[in-house]
Amino acid sequence: MSRKLVNMQIVITEAVRERAKAVAKKQGKTLNEFIMGLFADSGDKELKKLVEQELNERRKPGRPWDK
Repeated sequence: MSRKLVNMQIVITEAVRERAKAVAKKQGKTLNEFIMGLFADSGDKELKKLVEQELNERRKPGRPWDK
């Protein structure tokens, strides 16, 4: 099944971006996975369900033959 992916941009300082990347890496996540997790923690049940579904269907980063 094909999914249509869209881009979303946020405007932040480089320092915030670098710190967020470091925190995500400590948790073993990509920056995108980290931010989507924050969406899921917003308290909205439907958003949480959609984020969990997206993360489960998403390809993991890296080369597939290295897994």
